[in-house]
Amino acid sequence: MAWQATPYTVPLLVAAAASFAFAAYAVGNRSRGGRVLLWSFVGVAGTAGVWSLAYAAQLSASSLGATLFFNRFVWLGSAGLAVAWPAFVLSYVDWTAWLDRRRFALFWVVPAAVVVPVWTVGVDPLFYLDPVLVDAGGFRILEYAPTPALLGFVGYTYAVNLFTFAVLGYAAVTRDGVFRRQAAVLFVAGVAPLALGAAGIAGLVGPEDGLVDFTPIAFSGTSALLAWVVFRYRLLDVSPIAREAVFANLSDGVVVCDADGRVVDNNDPAEALFPDANVGVHADEAFANVPTVADAVTEEPADDEFRVTVDGGGAPRFLTVDVHDITGPGTTRGGTVLLFRDVTERETLQRRYRALIEKSPNVIAVCGEDGLLRYVSPSIERLIGHKANEVEGRPVIDLVHPEDRREAQRAFERAFDSAEPQSLTHRIACADGSWRRFETVIERLFADTREVVITATDVTDARRYEQRLQVLNRVLRHDLKNDTNVIGGYTDLLRDHVDEEGDPYLDIIDRKVRTLTHLSDQAREIDVALHSDAGRTEIDLAALVERLCESLESSFPHATVTATVPESAVVSADELLESAVRNVLENAVVHNDGDDPHVEATVVADGDGDRFRLDVADDGPGIPPVERTVFSEARETALEHASGLGLWLVHWIVTESGGDLEINTREPTGTVVRMWLPRAAEESE
Repeated sequence: MAWQATPYTVPLLVAAAASFAFAAYAVGNRSRGGRVLLWSFVGVAGTAGVWSLAYAAQLSASSLGATLFFNRFVWLGSAGLAVAWPAFVLSYVDWTAWLDRRRFALFWVVPAAVVVPVWTVGVDPLFYLDPVLVDAGGFRILEYAPTPALLGFVGYTYAVNLFTFAVLGYAAVTRDGVFRRQAAVLFVAGVAPLALGAAGIAGLVGPEDGLVDFTPIAFSGTSALLAWVVFRYRLLDVSPIAREAVFANLSDGVVVCDADGRVVDNNDPAEALFPDANVGVHADEAFANVPTVADAVTEEPADDEFRVTVDGGGAPRFLTVDVHDITGPGTTRGGTVLLFRDVTERETLQRRYRALIEKSPNVIAVCGEDGLLRYVSPSIERLIGHKANEVEGRPVIDLVHPEDRREAQRAFERAFDSAEPQSLTHRIACADGSWRRFETVIERLFADTREVVITATDVTDARRYEQRLQVLNRVLRHDLKNDTNVIGGYTDLLRDHVDEEGDPYLDIIDRKVRTLTHLSDQAREIDVALHSDAGRTEIDLAALVERLCESLESSFPHATVTATVPESAVVSADELLESAVRNVLENAVVHNDGDDPHVEATVVADGDGDRFRLDVADDGPGIPPVERTVFSEARETALEHASGLGLWLVHWIVTESGGDLEINTREPTGTVVRMWLPRAAEESE
């Protein structure tokens, strides 16, 4: 058979060789990618190779018979590509519903209806009318008149291809990352042959006589694009199946690496965490700052999940890394999927809670229903000398004093049966053999768990201090008053045995006895105020002030006491309010160094209408500044006068009543003590 050289033979042979090479590569790497995607790609590459090779033979044949013979293989390749190409595009975009057996069979109808007649009857006269070889400037090519059947098949292939181009264009626009680039390159690779073939049919390119189909010739150029998308964008390594729903929209970072350790895909959160993890970059370079991640890709990971810390723009970010192998047939490792979950917020909260627990002045423990300690805060060593790891795993009741164990065990059992916290006071054993007293609260950790959290507060020193205060209070209230009464009695007896010159000294003793007796009475009232369980009650402040002023004037006839009060002024106050008002009134007289003390008590409604104000004004020397800090700073002062305890009593009672206290100096002399007390509910209506 004689052959002729054409300018199109070499490009066609290059396109055929490249297409067959891609088909062989895909078959050799059939463990990668989806099954339908891979085999449809093999179909595209194989049929394109057949088309290119057959057309090279057709153009190189110098006789009409040989030309028409090889033309049959051209039809085989073009018809096969009309099936393989749409199947590849639909599988690539995951339109798998179009690829079930019934629908996919429709793709074969037209190509099969063309190939069978071509191989049984021939192209003449089904598709070509009067085919002849004509001179095209140094070589001969086929010329013919198209039949309606040929035009129909060409129209069908153009319609199918336009549909696939629309699908690829939509994928390129709507997707992102590597799949946008994949879809864009595939779009160009599909459009270029069709556009060049249409240009040849329209006579825009090619010889003036005869017809050259530039579609398979364009495969030599598009093979380079296919090489780029296969090797640069790893077409066969990862496919975009359900990527929009499962991959691109994940809040966690995802990086996919192939068997060689190179990045083949990632999503936006991963790019934000690892800017160097670009497609095509090796894991060693992509994760240079976190070598444990690179080791998980290139080596067999020791654990399925581990933690890493990365720089988050000045603040560290804590990530968990979940490693999943991509395995092919058998046990072959085909790649690695890395899932990065940002746990910075959770880790930060855990560290804060851990720091709070570890630095807590209390002992915090978690105990199971079996009674064994599962966690104990490190503060236990500072408080009672035991190390946390030595106590964990032991029964919690072992640390409780034998005499307190029954009550502690009952509280422990109630905590599991009730949602309410259980409180108790008990003793806990120290490492040195001593015992310390704790106030402990036991409550359920979570409603759906059988664990309790135990918070134990050391109250040993507080209890000891309270006991000492009780002793001192008893001495101040009882023993001091008894002794002053004895001193007063003996002072009266001495008056019959002392001359007139000694009377002033006895008067001084008598005044000091009265002062100490008053101090003892105030201590009793303060003790009642601090330890009383009485709540607030409704008190008519107007009636109370009027009664106390009459009593004061009766007790101190030399004093002038006036009361200006409304008809009624009902307040909601502590039941001990009478003690507070009496102390202020008595202090105004007792500590007045004048011969005719004046005291004015006034009750008025406050400006906002929600409170009543009591003003007690005197013309005495005033309260010393050191004692007035009781009102301004509510702190302990040096008690230079017996009024010091009285001021504390007034302050506590008014505060417990929900009121306010203020002291001001009068001009030219004197003091004004103001109390604001909340109006009772009925008075407010």
